[in-house]
Amino acid sequence: MKLTIIGGAGIRVPLVTSGLFRTETTVSVDELSLFDTDQERARTIARIAEAMARRSGGRLRVSLPPTLEEALEGASFVLSSIRVGGIGGRVQDERIALEHGLPGQETVGPGGFALALRTIPILVEYARKVAELAPKAWMINFTNPVGIMAEAFIREGVSDRCIGVCDTPREQFLHVTEALGIPLATASFDYLGLNHLGWIRSVLVDGHDVLPDLLLLDEALERAYPARLFSKSFLRSLGLLPTEYLFYYYSTHEAYLRTAASGNTRGGLIQELGNRLMQSVAESGPDEAKILEAYDLYLASRNASYMAIETGGTFEMGEVEVAPQNLYQGAAGYERIALDVMSAIHNDELRVMPVDVANQGAIQDLDCETAVEVPCAIDSNGARPMAAGRLPGQIRDLLLQVKEFERITVSAALQGSRSLAIDALAANPLVKRRELAEKLVDAYRSAHCASLSYLT
Repeated sequence: MKLTIIGGAGIRVPLVTSGLFRTETTVSVDELSLFDTDQERARTIARIAEAMARRSGGRLRVSLPPTLEEALEGASFVLSSIRVGGIGGRVQDERIALEHGLPGQETVGPGGFALALRTIPILVEYARKVAELAPKAWMINFTNPVGIMAEAFIREGVSDRCIGVCDTPREQFLHVTEALGIPLATASFDYLGLNHLGWIRSVLVDGHDVLPDLLLLDEALERAYPARLFSKSFLRSLGLLPTEYLFYYYSTHEAYLRTAASGNTRGGLIQELGNRLMQSVAESGPDEAKILEAYDLYLASRNASYMAIETGGTFEMGEVEVAPQNLYQGAAGYERIALDVMSAIHNDELRVMPVDVANQGAIQDLDCETAVEVPCAIDSNGARPMAAGRLPGQIRDLLLQVKEFERITVSAALQGSRSLAIDALAANPLVKRRELAEKLVDAYRSAHCASLSYLT
């Protein structure tokens, strides 16, 4: 089987490679085809991927085709993970948001908006090319913002064989079961929402909903999140478990103050870690042990620093203990979700997991042809959303506001409209004010003139 990655210079590629050789992985990939506009960086990532395959005890042909047409030829699955503007663009997005008094984040608020506007025109065209040149292939997207990309695919009629994936829901499921002291496989989760805007409504264990019990247990409730994101009193009043990205909506000013006080952003930290990795790999020459040691350190540092800036946590660069055996065996992670989706489709093995697809009536408060993130039944026919009913009253207004923001953002990108872009950002619950939205749109257009000049 041939697996193609659009955005093959991405730093997650070695994780995908490692995942291909897990004992529980039930798809066999012969060729990993990495297509990227940055071919020099793609060659570096290919070196890491090849070394990862050998360390995992397997063989894998890693190809670097110069054209998208060659990359797609014969592909059974296509993973898309592009970043228009690179990591430098992310840093700019986050800093511009901070300069305007808002938290800087890659997918939420102004940062996610700016990334979406740069990405939609390019990723939609890639999806069209996949449908044209590899019509039997399934496209699995983890290009951010995943939900807005799914919305654009639906709007442009290229969503039939496209599935958006994100590790956030499963990460939250894993934290909950760890807090309860039970294996992940023994629990069933009632979950609904949009990408990076989701909530757990119930946790079934042996047919009994244990969420009400969890909400009453101080220690378990603290362990249900990797960082101190929400107060126990707030969670109890909400009666649901929000995923971590709701922190930016429920504690907007706190997220802003802590990020501003740090003097850095998550993107800035990732940029520094990535630069160190590239330098270490270059200095390692042909020594694959050193190459993999550098990647292990990068991954451990990235994991250890997650949400540290936004929540006021501490992280010291270069002081992370590396435990490779613990880095690649987790039950979550983008690559794990993508491979599970691939396995379900390729082997026609029914699996149920949250992914991003057209609503098709799953959430009754939303149109059928809009993107949602809900549990789906996945097999050789793709992903079919399962009924989620109506939105709980305590989250309905927020979800509908974010959905309106997503819809207008897609319209702005597809029509090339500055006015609609301002409308979109004004509809975002973190921005709200049209005057502020206009300042932000113009700031992003100025910072990314090559990518956003189409907004007129």
